[in-house]
Amino acid sequence: MDAKNKIPGVSFVKRNIGTIIGLILLVIIVSISTPRFLTSSNILNLLKSNSVNAIISCGMLLAILMGEIDISVGSTVGLSGIIGAYMITNVGLPVVPTVFICLGVGALVGIVNGVAISYLKVPAFVATLATQSIGRGLTEIISGGVTIRVRNTGYTALGNQNVAGISVIIIYAAVVLIFTWFLLNRTRFGYYIYALGGNKLAAQYSGVNVKKYNMLPYVLIGLFCGLSGLIWSARLGSAAATLGSGFEMDAIAAVVIGGTSMSGGVGTVGGTFIGILIIGVITNGLNLMGINSFWQEVFKGIIILAAVIIDVVRKSKSKD
Repeated sequence: MDAKNKIPGVSFVKRNIGTIIGLILLVIIVSISTPRFLTSSNILNLLKSNSVNAIISCGMLLAILMGEIDISVGSTVGLSGIIGAYMITNVGLPVVPTVFICLGVGALVGIVNGVAISYLKVPAFVATLATQSIGRGLTEIISGGVTIRVRNTGYTALGNQNVAGISVIIIYAAVVLIFTWFLLNRTRFGYYIYALGGNKLAAQYSGVNVKKYNMLPYVLIGLFCGLSGLIWSARLGSAAATLGSGFEMDAIAAVVIGGTSMSGGVGTVGGTFIGILIIGVITNGLNLMGINSFWQEVFKGIIILAAVIIDVVRKSKSKD
C-alpha cells in the first residue's frame, strides 16, 4: 500500500475527491454570482442554518449505512420541539426537565422504530412512514393547530447563545459530528454497523447480535432528532405543527451526496459533512441571489438522483 494512503487526510481526500471538487466548484460559482457569499458573517450564518441538518444527518447516516432509512426524522424533530415548547409555556416546567423530556421523546420514537424493524421485521420504510404519520398527527393535536410561543429566556438561550462569537448551535453540531465519527471509527458498535450494511447474514454468522445492533442506531437517531427539536424550538422561540417538515429530505440528500451507498456498508461522517455543506451552499446561494425557494427543492432532488446514479454505476463497474 502507498504510504500516502496511510495518512488519514490523504485517504479522506482520495475517497471523496468528487464531492470535494463539486463543493469547490459550487463555492466558486456562488461567490461569482453574489459577492456577499464569502463574508465571515454569511459563512457563520450558513454553518448555523445547517447545524440542525448536520445533527439529523448523522442519524440518517447510521440508518443508510445499514442499508435502511428513517423518514420519520422530520416529524420526530417536530414532536420533540412542540412538546418542549408546550412543557415550558403551558405546563410551566423548568428548563432542565424539559430538555430531558425532549430527548426522551426522540429516544422513544427511536425505540419504536428499532423494535418494529429489528424484532418485528417490519421494513424500515414502512415502519418509519408509520411513525412519521403518528408523530405529525400528535404534533397537530398537542399544538392545537396554533404556534406555541416560548418566553422562557433560559429555554430560548439554548438555541441563541454565542460562545466566543460562535453560535452554540454550531458547537452542538460539531460535538455530534465528532461523536458519530468516533462511534463509527473507534468502537465495536461502528464496526458492526458497517458489517450489517455489508451483509446481515454474514454478520450474524460472525456472532453479531443482529437484532440488537440493528435497533440501537434507531435509538441514537431518535436522540439526535430530540436534540434537534429542542434546539430548533429554542432558536425560534416558538414551535408550530409544521416544525421539522421536510427535514428528512435534507438529511437524506446530505448523506447520499456525501458518498454513502443506499445499499449500505459504505459511507463516512466526513463525506456526509461535505454533503451538508453542498446542501447549505445551494440553499444559501439561491437565497442570496433571490431565487424562488421552490427551486431549492428541484436542485436538491436532481443532486440526490445524480448521486444515487453515480453510486449504482460505481457498484456495477466494481462487479465487472
